[in-house]
Amino acid sequence: RRRRVDTDVEKEPTSNKAANNDFQFDAAFENMNDNKETKGNGEGTNPLPQSQVSSESIDEKHSFSQSIFSSEKDGKTPENLFAEKDGKVLENLFAAFPFPTKDDAEISHNKDFTLNLSLSDKLSQQVRSSAAAAIIRGPPATRHFGGNRGGLATSPLPNYGNRLRGVGAIAICGQEKTVLYTHDKTPPGKTLPIGASGAIISDIMDSQGSEYLCCFLAKEKRIVVFELKTKTVVVELQMTTKLNFWRYLPPAAHGNTLVFMLITPVGGFHWMPLNESPRPQQAWKRGPELQGKKPIAYEEGGSNGLLGAEAGSTVALLLASSTTTGAPVEAWCIPVYGDSPAVCISRDVMGAALLQPPGVKKGKPFSPLIVVTKNADADSSQIVLEVRDILSDTPVGPLEFGNVLASVSIGNADIEGASLESINEPTMAMGTSPAIFCCCLGDIIVVIIRKRGRVLVYQYKDNLPIKIGQKDVKQYVVDAAIRRGAEEEIEVVLLLCAANNVKNGVVATISISKNDPGI
Repeated sequence: RRRRVDTDVEKEPTSNKAANNDFQFDAAFENMNDNKETKGNGEGTNPLPQSQVSSESIDEKHSFSQSIFSSEKDGKTPENLFAEKDGKVLENLFAAFPFPTKDDAEISHNKDFTLNLSLSDKLSQQVRSSAAAAIIRGPPATRHFGGNRGGLATSPLPNYGNRLRGVGAIAICGQEKTVLYTHDKTPPGKTLPIGASGAIISDIMDSQGSEYLCCFLAKEKRIVVFELKTKTVVVELQMTTKLNFWRYLPPAAHGNTLVFMLITPVGGFHWMPLNESPRPQQAWKRGPELQGKKPIAYEEGGSNGLLGAEAGSTVALLLASSTTTGAPVEAWCIPVYGDSPAVCISRDVMGAALLQPPGVKKGKPFSPLIVVTKNADADSSQIVLEVRDILSDTPVGPLEFGNVLASVSIGNADIEGASLESINEPTMAMGTSPAIFCCCLGDIIVVIIRKRGRVLVYQYKDNLPIKIGQKDVKQYVVDAAIRRGAEEEIEVVLLLCAANNVKNGVVATISISKNDPGI
């Protein structure tokens, strides 16, 4: 049954307004009456602020289609939102999807590991050219594949329906429909008659195949969550201030349930649409140094050591920059549900990620490690990979950084010996920062130099990143994610921009397998 969130608001100080940029939603939360009785006012929650900033960043042509909610006006059930249109099901945007082939795959061997590279057909062979261009451009205010997950406790949920966790579907939104592109699904595209300005999607959350699409509606200034299996509207959230960034978070981040992260000029909010009282809970506040910063990437890590509905992350990693073109990327660590301020890791990083430390035991609290790539020094073009730990007396206590546990050189930032003439940067909603993607899972650290199209794979062992392989995909890396594959494999999934056409691309998968499972 559809629910509307009732939440009080405060007026946001004018000094806290974030600067306008290409990926800010003009949104926030305002009073609505819940049509379902809830328990209390959501103890432990914080009201989101109100803003008077007008919308300048969402194009009218991407605004929410009024016809989508005709079911509400005509008294029809929400199931009819997904009915056929003019007698035809909207599934024809995508052509048949060919599975990635290894016929032309590059294979490199390490005595302990094997790396296999496979490439899909071009996007334009899987989808229409306009859809391929939209996939490369990507969604606003979020990463294509959703973002990193490597610093969290291992998910207690299995892979339902043979769908592997870790790589989200890409949502292409328009005035009258939304298309979900899932690179390893047949067919890869699913078209829904839901107009939206942007959307993010969850994993499959249960054995019934429940999957949740979270849509932002610019004209309505609302966020609506749809459950795709039952074709129903779950909950709506009215907005009155900016939404700077959003993403789906794995269940381990908060209560082992469905959770979306909403970053506003005030801070970060966990939104649990399935909770009895689905009011967003403020997980952290923006300090003065983060005001006006443009979020580029976000992830959470660590564990408070609790199980079930009380389980949660302890640390957030935020990559942000000013709105100035070419501004350096800053890396910040923020306590989740803690009172201490954010701590700046570096004012100029090339990339960063959270890593689960070795020896983590189920049900025990831990703080994640931080993986950072940066220039060795101001006058050097050498890139270094650093691993350092986080110190905290309690899971929500003040953060301090320990010593650098390991530091290794990973190459030359000038891309010596590689031609860049054929590697072009596409136009993307989120821009081209950061310069390097860092992806972590278990003891594996993957460093991806986007402009070079180079993928470096390390195993973090005995407090040292040991290089186990390298792949040169020779195309610009639009986005990347990592997940557990079949059996003992780990898969790195890359969305690549075609070298000769910035509006086309392919999906590459690098499978990392241990030659000896005991390693």
